[in-house]
Amino acid sequence: MTAKLPITLVVVARDEERNLPRCLDAADFCAETLVVDSGSTDRTVAIARERGARVLERAWTGYRDQKNFGVEQAGQPWVLCLDADEVVTPELRASIEAAFRGGDPAADAFELNRHGVYAGRLINHSGWYPEWRTFLYRRGSAVWSGREPHPRVEFRGRVRARLDGDLLHYTYADLAEHLRKNAASARAAAAAMHEDGRRAGWTDLLIRPKFALLRRLVLQRAYLDGFRGLCIAVMAGVYTFLKYAHLREMQGRGEAARDG
Repeated sequence: MTAKLPITLVVVARDEERNLPRCLDAADFCAETLVVDSGSTDRTVAIARERGARVLERAWTGYRDQKNFGVEQAGQPWVLCLDADEVVTPELRASIEAAFRGGDPAADAFELNRHGVYAGRLINHSGWYPEWRTFLYRRGSAVWSGREPHPRVEFRGRVRARLDGDLLHYTYADLAEHLRKNAASARAAAAAMHEDGRRAGWTDLLIRPKFALLRRLVLQRAYLDGFRGLCIAVMAGVYTFLKYAHLREMQGRGEAARDG
């Protein structure tokens, strides 16, 4: 049996019984697995414990806070931060194992190339691939920051390297799930912008959605991904419109409250 690597796998989850087994099984080379659950009502917690994970139940405060909380609880010197719908491929696993084979790596963090999967098919363009993200890092060398609902890792170490092999991201099972998650993400993004004091004007509502669609479709060549690419491009426009429409609605309620 291959020795476990000094890595804590940190997974933020809620109602992920469909995705979680695939995620945990592919990263079983980690010495510790930690699942931060925020009120799952399905078998997410049971599945995590069946696979030997330590489960921490915590009320949802946003992706950024949940991930940083999980990293703070990690018992290993390195952390691999994944969502439940992300899966380490055999090629990426081999690269990670090779990076640790000679002892502690010289780098403080590694970027992984995330490869989106939409309705069962790999997306090779559309701004989804290549997509390098810092998900594997030495504790203390990075922190999750940025605006919800898409925080990013802020690297604070010295050396960062890239690993071969893809991290599969199983985004949406179908268009209905895409629509549902898009709407929720747009609301979360609008709330974060509202807290920052941002405002939405008519230009944001009329111009930005069109640019988002064309950027995906033409500049990022979503047309090469066929029907799924078209869905991704159109939904980028829908997401952008909803985000600014929600923001406009929020600022209207705020103005009404002040006037009242």
